[in-house]
Order: sequence, then structure tokens, then C-alpha cells
Amino acid sequence: MRRRARGARVARGGVAASIATFVALLSHVTGGGAVPGWIGVVVPLALSFVACTVLAGRRLSAWRLSAAVVVSQLLFHALFVLGSYDLGAAGHVHGAVFPAVAADPVGAALTPDATMWLWHALAAAVTSLALHRAERTLGVLRALAGRAVEGLRARVRVMAATFGPVSARHRVAVVVAVVRPTSVLLAASARRRGPPVSAS
Repeated sequence: MRRRARGARVARGGVAASIATFVALLSHVTGGGAVPGWIGVVVPLALSFVACTVLAGRRLSAWRLSAAVVVSQLLFHALFVLGSYDLGAAGHVHGAVFPAVAADPVGAALTPDATMWLWHALAAAVTSLALHRAERTLGVLRALAGRAVEGLRARVRVMAATFGPVSARHRVAVVVAVVRPTSVLLAASARRRGPPVSAS
């Protein structure tokens, strides 16, 4: 039983982490951020998976869940920015002209502009709503599925009782008289027949 509960918690944590990472990455790129490399996606997904699996068994209020999602959006932004820069190759881009935004380009990228804030706030709202309502929605769907299965079982029992085999105590003996056409003809001709006529 504990193994099944643990497996369900890991599955719920994996789904929640996937949703949170996808929505955060979508909002980050839509807000003007660079697309991170595969490490910039895998590391936030792994950290989110661990956090969501730990929190999957606990009931969080909407406010606590929202606060956790807002903090995770800030961490997602930082990890996506760090995952999208290849600092070792910065000096190897020949002929490229870099804008002088700051002495530290990573520090400038970690500080999001208003558009990035807006998209991460939208991602936080969508993620909070999805995670908060997902538990209730799955619970309602599970209850509806249970009712549907029980109703189906009841109908199958009724149909089996109605159309099933008849027991021996309910059998009725039916006597069928077989009438042949030749016996009907003989019976009709016998009415006109009388005693034999004497030979005179």
C-alpha cells in the first residue's frame, strides 16, 4: 500500500513539475528571454520535480501554493538565464558586436524588464490555478469514474438476472400435441362413413 501511495505521489510530482517548467519556459521565452540550452531546461525540471514530489502529499492553501509558485518563477527565470549563456564561448565569437549593457552581461540578464515580469507573473497565475484546481478536478473525476463503474456494474447485474439462464424451479412444462395432416383427413372422412351395406 505504501509503495502504491509513493508511486502516486511521484507521478503527481512529475506532472506538476512538468506543467510548472513548461509554463515557466513558455513565459520566459515569450517575455523576450533567450531559449536556454538543454542543461538550462533539465536542471530546473529536476529541481522542480524534487520540490513538487515533496509537496505532492501535502495540502497547501491557495496562498501558500501561490507564494511557492512565485518563488519558483524567480528561480526558473534565474536558471533559464544561466542555462542560456555559454560564458566560455563569449570571447570566441569573431566579428560580433556586443551591446554594452553592463560590465556583467549575466547580471544584466538576471534583472528582468517589465515585459519579463509580466509574463512570469502570468505564468505564476496559470501554474497556481492549474496546480490548485488539478487536485480538486482529479478528485471529482475519480469520484465520477467510481460512480460510473458502480452504475455499470449494477446494470450488468440486472441484465444478467433478466437474460441469464433460467433455474430449474422456474421451468414450466408445456405439453405440445403433434397433429399430422393425414390424421386430420382420416378423421374428416370417418364422419360420413356408416356401417357396410349388406350384399343383397
